[in-house]
Amino acid sequence: MPHDSRQIAIGDVHGCVHALDALLDAISPTPDDQLIFLGDLIDQGHESRDVIDRLIELKRRCSLVLIEGNHEEMMFAARESEKALRYWENCGGVATLNSFRFGGSLKDIPREYWELLAEGLPYYETEDQIFTHANYQPDLPMSAQPGYQLRWALFEPERMQPHVSGKSVWVGHTEQVQGEILDLGFAICIDTACWRYGWLTAVEVETKQVWQANRWGSLREVGEASQRGQLTRLLRKKLADAAPAVSAN
Repeated sequence: MPHDSRQIAIGDVHGCVHALDALLDAISPTPDDQLIFLGDLIDQGHESRDVIDRLIELKRRCSLVLIEGNHEEMMFAARESEKALRYWENCGGVATLNSFRFGGSLKDIPREYWELLAEGLPYYETEDQIFTHANYQPDLPMSAQPGYQLRWALFEPERMQPHVSGKSVWVGHTEQVQGEILDLGFAICIDTACWRYGWLTAVEVETKQVWQANRWGSLREVGEASQRGQLTRLLRKKLADAAPAVSAN
């Protein structure tokens, strides 16, 4: 990437377009920037259609990378069977359908929205970073990771280990209900539960600059972290310091 470009990871949007708009206004993406959405763009929140509209427009002005989340996986599976449709609807899919037409069905979702979501990757790997939705198996190259691990497995700090590549891994999926980023050093979870009265989080990968906005579109002030969140970060730092060394092979 060009020297002046930024690589920005964005956590689970879950249909919260006001939070996304606030972050994009604060970030002001340029054509040299790369925005990496870590999956679960849809469901739960009420504005999934608007979120996809924003991404369609965003593709015209910066580099965009989409990771497939478990909610996108469920949405595509819903086209294959009634059982899968009902499962997705019970996991927030009804809100997505209603964002296209209240009481609507899959037929109400235009083709260009399916096409945008179909661009979702299982993971995205650069020279020194890995981005995926949920988790990873530390001893496997990313090309050999099971789909369940990438899209469904929970991010449990006490069980996490560095990836065999030695690269930092960025994920969403596991909600940090206190609104604080879970940073183990070798792995970072940035799903801060926007649709559950938390925050939508964006992080500039190189500088670690953080932007957060709630689902009503209000930006979080610097230093607004809760006392409990500060204590949690200290615990996570201890876990990171105690993590086993990784082979560079």
